[in-house]
Amino acid sequence: MSEEHEEGHHGGHHWKIIAFLAFAGILGLLVFTSFYDFPLTGKITQMNSNSSVVFYGELSIPNLEIAGNFEKVEIRGGSDSFFYVEGEKFQMNSKNSYIILSNYTGEIFFNGEKISKLNGKAAKVVMNGVPIEPKSKANMKVSFEKEFPYSFLNIQNKAMIKKLSYVSSGKIDIDNGKSLVNLENNELNIQNFEGNIKVEKNVVKMIGSVQKLEIDGKTKFSIMA
Repeated sequence: MSEEHEEGHHGGHHWKIIAFLAFAGILGLLVFTSFYDFPLTGKITQMNSNSSVVFYGELSIPNLEIAGNFEKVEIRGGSDSFFYVEGEKFQMNSKNSYIILSNYTGEIFFNGEKISKLNGKAAKVVMNGVPIEPKSKANMKVSFEKEFPYSFLNIQNKAMIKKLSYVSSGKIDIDNGKSLVNLENNELNIQNFEGNIKVEKNVVKMIGSVQKLEIDGKTKFSIMA
């Protein structure tokens, strides 16, 4: 075999290896992006096989209207109005009233300053450390006489928010630290949140799971379960 023939043979072999590696690289990139959906625009979209994504947020307080069944609701605030339990009026403390509702079913509407609506039924009611005895075995109807300025609100197990969209600041943790996002007046869109909500010191803490999250503005991020 001549030297020229050997050189051509080896050169062709090298080109085959290079072509194979290039094809494998492109195939690997396509497979990777099909799982994680990383577009080339800077926006990140992650796809998970689970039905929801673990979510923790410390955010500015939106206007929220929540209705459902909650294991426990705690409210602290001050008002000189009345708290109604089974039609009976209880005078609240203008500086500090603390109410606990166990197994509450009903509505809670609030923003960063006041609870505009509380209307539902609870299996157990405690006001300023004193249990309110039910008149029957049925759950007790509860409501506020008027809007209640509050400093603390805790809704446990579980609040459900089908859709929430507002301009927010704060921080978000996805999947226990896998993705950390800081917000500064970003447009925030959340779909199908389930979990606990705690409001105090002008911050809402949302602890639970979401099916979809989108952040727009200087920081761009999106995730879908």
